[in-house]
Amino acid sequence: MSASEYVYGEDDRLIAWAESRVANSRFRDDARAIGHERAGELRGVVVFDTFTTTTCLVHLASDGSKRWMTREFITRVFAYPFIQCKFPRITCGIPETNAESLRLTRHMGWVEEGRLREDSEDGSDTIIFGMLRRECRWLPATIGGTGKIVRATV
Repeated sequence: MSASEYVYGEDDRLIAWAESRVANSRFRDDARAIGHERAGELRGVVVFDTFTTTTCLVHLASDGSKRWMTREFITRVFAYPFIQCKFPRITCGIPETNAESLRLTRHMGWVEEGRLREDSEDGSDTIIFGMLRRECRWLPATIGGTGKIVRATV
């Protein structure tokens, strides 16, 4: 198995890859991204956009393999908004019909905060999730997380 590489600073390439895998997606002009590559192929990309002074939206795209979800990548993903941007919270939205993404989001420790009725492309509701820095178990307690990492398998 080849080593994982984490890609920063290639926002255009990473965002284009994510948009090609997330149905009907178009990320905002303020978008930034982190990618996970293996053997020169992108396996997963997390896009951050809609930045305010306290939060941003988080979007996930993958090659469908689930092999990209490493503990190190997850930690890097949460470090960007919580440590580098110093946000106290982050936000994401998942269509209620996307059972796999809902399961992953809940498993990662996100908290359901509400829903946008009939907001998804298929007419279903979008479920809104939030995570506070102090709730993030993927970051050490010394930098604001809980430090209570659970298995990263999905």
